[in-house]
Order: sequence, then C-alpha cells, then structure tokens
Amino acid sequence: MKTKSTSSITLVIFLLQVWSVASAGYFYKGLALTSIDVIKTGKKSEGGNPLVHFDGTIKGKADDKDATFLKNIKEVKDATGKKVLEAEKLTVAQAKAIINQASSDGKGKPLFCIHGFNVQPRTHLKTIKEATLDKFNKGKFMPIPVMWPSEGGTTNYWGDRETTPGAGNGLKILKQALDSFPSKSLLAHSMGNRVLRYAADAKFKFDNIFMVAADVQHNIFNKDYINSGKTTDNERRELQGMKICHMLTRTNGKPKGKVYVLVNGSDYALNGSAWNPTTFT
Repeated sequence: MKTKSTSSITLVIFLLQVWSVASAGYFYKGLALTSIDVIKTGKKSEGGNPLVHFDGTIKGKADDKDATFLKNIKEVKDATGKKVLEAEKLTVAQAKAIINQASSDGKGKPLFCIHGFNVQPRTHLKTIKEATLDKFNKGKFMPIPVMWPSEGGTTNYWGDRETTPGAGNGLKILKQALDSFPSKSLLAHSMGNRVLRYAADAKFKFDNIFMVAADVQHNIFNKDYINSGKTTDNERRELQGMKICHMLTRTNGKPKGKVYVLVNGSDYALNGSAWNPTTFT
C-alpha cells in the first residue's frame, strides 16, 4: 500500500511539473522585429544580450521612430505581476548573422511579415511559428514577424489606423540596416499595409512585396488617383502607391519581382472598414 501511495504521489508531482512547464508561458525562439516600445529590465541573457519587456497593450504614437530586433521571446510576469513578453534585444549585425546562418548558402533571405488589425504579438508570433514549420521549411526564406502597436477590438479600429504612421516611421529607421540584405521580401496583411504605405520609400528595396487583404484606398495604384494633385498631406498619400512599386529591387533597369495584391471579394470585415469613403485614406 505504501508503494502504491508513493507511486501516486510521484505521479501527481510529475503531472504538476508538466503542467507548470506547459503553463510557464509562450516561447518564440525565432527572430522578430517590433516598433512597439520596449522597456529595459536592467538584466542580461546568458549570451550577454539586454533583456527587455514589451506587450501588445503598450500604445503606439503617430511620431514613433524606433524599431527593435528581438529573439527568444517568452511570457513572464513583471514587477507588478502583470504578464508581459520578455525578449533579448539584438543589434542589426546580430540579427543579420542569425538570418544568414539559417540559410544553406550563408545568404539569408528574410521575409518580413507585418500583421494586420486586431492582432496581438502572441498571436502573430504563433502564426509565423506555425507557418515556418508548415510552409517555410525548405530553408529558402526566413519569415520575420513584424509587430506594431495594435490595441485590437473593433472599437479601436480608428485608433489603430492613427498609429500606423509611427510604425511605418519605425521601419524607415531600419532602412540602412535592412539594405544589408541583398535579397529580401515583404508581406503585409490587412492594416499592416497602412504601415507599409508610411514606410514606403523608393530607396527601400525588396525582391517581392505581398499586399494581402490590404486595408488601403482601393485605387491606390490608379493613375487618376496618383495624379489627382492632392497636396493637403505632407506625406502626399496619393503618391504612396507609386512609392510601393518603386520599392522593388531592379536588375538591368527592370523590377526583379512584383507587387502581389491578394484580395477576397467576400472579405466583409475589410469591406466594412470603408463604410465612410470620405475619411478612408
């Protein structure tokens, strides 16, 4: 009886240990990029990299200008007991080394993936992790999740739109660093395409650009829209469709790849976002 009781206790302890590990929080070992403000913890990882905290509840600003490479992201509790994400902050050189090491020829080809509206960092990281295992397992490309401040929830739609300029500016800051990759592509989903618009720069080059269910003006590439002469915005929004096309890497004067626009006529959520055409820009 004692042996059986001891075995039962041992089993319970084992199960508790398994449960504890499973409940320890989400962990993403891959490389990520974020324009969400990160908070220094004052600590360092075993490898000597600064540890930072960030979370999807941190609000973005239209004048944000920073973007940060991260790796080894996990869920922890901060000093107040709140669940946040902790990660190692990397230099651009460290990020580049990781991407290159993942390629068989030592010349990594990152695919930067910008999420859309109502997507929290944990969700985006999980999506990219699963896609990496299922669809990007040949070593040709390395998907890099790009996270920007998105409060989420249908009531925060317009608020999220207001933070996209800041997220775009944050990516612009990394232009010189990202240009160190001779071959790279960009994928933007939903409102992430507004981030792309504000990051648009003819000197910012990508092999291919994928605009998926883009939450932008429907005629952004139309000549009449481009030549409409609207100059009320310092960002000259009417030219941003052209700027996106000019972001394609060119070989012998011709684009190396394409701008792919993927649409779904039954995307009711996207159709609903245009309910007020006078303010949809």
